[in-house]
Amino acid sequence: MKTVWRVSVYLKRYPMLAIATLACAITGTLMVIVPPAATKYILDNVITRHHPERLLPLLFLVAFAMLLQRGLDYLRLLLNNTFEQKVIFDLRRDLYSHIQTLPLRWFDNRATGDLMTRILEDVSSLERVLIDGIEKGTVAVLQIVVVVAGMFYLSTKLTLVALAPVPLLAGGALWYTLTAHRRYRLHRRAASAMNSVLHDNLSGIRQIKSFVREVEEDRRFTKESDELRRASLVVTRVWALYHSSMYLFGSLGVLLVIAVGARGILSGAMQLGDLGAFLVLASFLYEPIGKLHELNPLVQASRKGAKRSLRQRAARSSSGRLVSAIPASCRRLVIFHFTHGQVIWSRSSAPPARENPP
Repeated sequence: MKTVWRVSVYLKRYPMLAIATLACAITGTLMVIVPPAATKYILDNVITRHHPERLLPLLFLVAFAMLLQRGLDYLRLLLNNTFEQKVIFDLRRDLYSHIQTLPLRWFDNRATGDLMTRILEDVSSLERVLIDGIEKGTVAVLQIVVVVAGMFYLSTKLTLVALAPVPLLAGGALWYTLTAHRRYRLHRRAASAMNSVLHDNLSGIRQIKSFVREVEEDRRFTKESDELRRASLVVTRVWALYHSSMYLFGSLGVLLVIAVGARGILSGAMQLGDLGAFLVLASFLYEPIGKLHELNPLVQASRKGAKRSLRQRAARSSSGRLVSAIPASCRRLVIFHFTHGQVIWSRSSAPPARENPP
């Protein structure tokens, strides 16, 4: 939440886009009550009481509601992407402007590849927070509130049955969120380390070839790439367990609703239309819950990249861990570069005296 709060400073710059996006989300979400209401009327009146002339108008009403919902969804995505790109542009511009004001000593302690990762990849990770974390998350929560209200209106007993898996779903989400910090932190570090090695080696390819360091640097890049592979696999394994378990709990909830609802119809305590409408609402309930669970790993990964980018804004020339801007295997090598008569050496060695090339 701290990361989202810091990003909210940028969100406040475009209030009209935020209001328009929220209005489209609310209006489109309210359309979910039309299909279950029409289903209930069709089962209780059109089919049971034999009024076939009312079927076509109801189908047209449902089609219009679905068309309006999809149209508002389209407009909301356009507005939100415009909103998101403006915020990302402002954040990337401010971050780059801030980096340019730092003293040269600060750049000596940072690998160029790591800085590129923060400006390009980590700032872009905020896109996931803005689109998936805020926009889709808000829509999913609104839909859950509307659907649960409609379910309580139809049947309190069935609603409590449908909500029975919610503690398991909430517990799974809480477990994943609390344990995701370390996994995604290691993943971002591994990605940054690999990008740093790649950039530094490509920019210093002439020196690497001059000192015949190709084999050593290949091993070094392979090691960093393997670390990224291992970190990615850890994230994937936990996500697979989490994803499968959450959908299993949701499916069990629908099964419980069918069992209890069928017994209610057989005993005469419930009409067929109520059960049909309730099942439609149940599908609208577990759909946004599933989306929230899918958003969780994306948001957790985005938070790590966002924190790195936002911490960059507070950087000082004396802070941070010392990271060499040249390959580690070449730190002790005195490198002569005769283009324009310049001499370059690694900072771990003393500056050599200028001399002619051998």
